[in-house]
Amino acid sequence: MEGEERRFPIVATAERSFAKKYELSRENGIFKIRLAGVTPSQNGHWEFPMFSIDITTHEMEMFRTIYISYSTESFRNDYIFRASTEDQTAVYGELIEGENGLVEFEFRGQLVHYDVGPESRIATPQAGKTPVEITGRVSVTIPEEYRED
Repeated sequence: MEGEERRFPIVATAERSFAKKYELSRENGIFKIRLAGVTPSQNGHWEFPMFSIDITTHEMEMFRTIYISYSTESFRNDYIFRASTEDQTAVYGELIEGENGLVEFEFRGQLVHYDVGPESRIATPQAGKTPVEITGRVSVTIPEEYRED
């Protein structure tokens, strides 16, 4: 991120996984992979900053989209950044889905600063803020109980 390397582990606990794959429409072969990299805390839990990636994919590879968000604090207006293929601020390389839930890909983009309405939760780009350049690589195994193949 902006030339500085950062690592965000994607963890799974007995109660929750930060790596999931689920169907949006099995009839149409549309699935979503949702990954969230977190900052490990001293007490063995997780905290912010948090980096999340959603990939929507079609099993016939007709289309794929990526949505990336980064937040340094929960629900603070000035701490949310987003990038997506929808507005052409993010792209990702070949998506590899291997055996036993393996998911790998590389991505790059420009994270745009957003304001989020405190009550409406509607996000709008902040004027005058320079986007944050990002590149990354993801390699994770989604636990069986958290994937719908």
